[in-house]
Amino acid sequence: MSPLAHAPAQLKYTRVIDLTLPITSNMPGIPGLKSYADNPSRVTVIAAITEAQKELLRAEGMTLSNDLAINGRSMISILSILVHNGTHIDAPRHMIDKGEAIDQLRLERVVKEAVLIDLPNKGPNSSVSVKDILDTGVELGANLIPVINTGWTEKMWGKPAFWEQMPYLEPGVGELMAKKNVPAVAMDVFPEKAIWRGVKLDPGEVWVANHLALLEKGIPMIQFVTNLSQIGKNRFLLIAAPLKIKGGDASPARVLALVE
Repeated sequence: MSPLAHAPAQLKYTRVIDLTLPITSNMPGIPGLKSYADNPSRVTVIAAITEAQKELLRAEGMTLSNDLAINGRSMISILSILVHNGTHIDAPRHMIDKGEAIDQLRLERVVKEAVLIDLPNKGPNSSVSVKDILDTGVELGANLIPVINTGWTEKMWGKPAFWEQMPYLEPGVGELMAKKNVPAVAMDVFPEKAIWRGVKLDPGEVWVANHLALLEKGIPMIQFVTNLSQIGKNRFLLIAAPLKIKGGDASPARVLALVE
């Protein structure tokens, strides 16, 4: 028998691209929403090894506890974050009362081959329609995670215009994806109309229509991915790993692209 007969198969990728926004203190949340305003993100250092490390952390812009201890042994920090801020995954429980919780999410839904839906002409104050998506000719189905890429989060995260002029998904996009039975949907824009900047709902329109269309079908939503321009290919392996928060409605996620 050949010595290579039992050798593990080689993974077919040459690059790993991080599609995740960094978690920091005071990450910008949706303007005007009390839940974000009342619960700012915090990454607070409560212990440092030395005074030199403490000053390094201060220089890096870290939040230092008022009673930070220099213990000579280890750095320790505390994370507090609203789970829908930054790069995150919504589980069905977010909108469906008996929906699947984030710790129950089947990982084969969010670790799967993905396909980019490139919409480079979607600039400030624009929207993404069902027609926009269909016109790309991208295949939609049960074996591919569609990744909607306008470039907005990559270009604008951390700037005031990020929320003030953000593109959004028009109603009907979620229904389209649900009909195509996609395993998950990833995006770099907001999944609903930007009502915080004055976009009006149509009479009888439900603001969270896309959320409902997807989450009712058990389709997780991977929101605010970035660095999509670095992928350079239409298809790739997507890994979106939520924290295993028992009973949770959503979770921050580390999202990676493995590209051949």
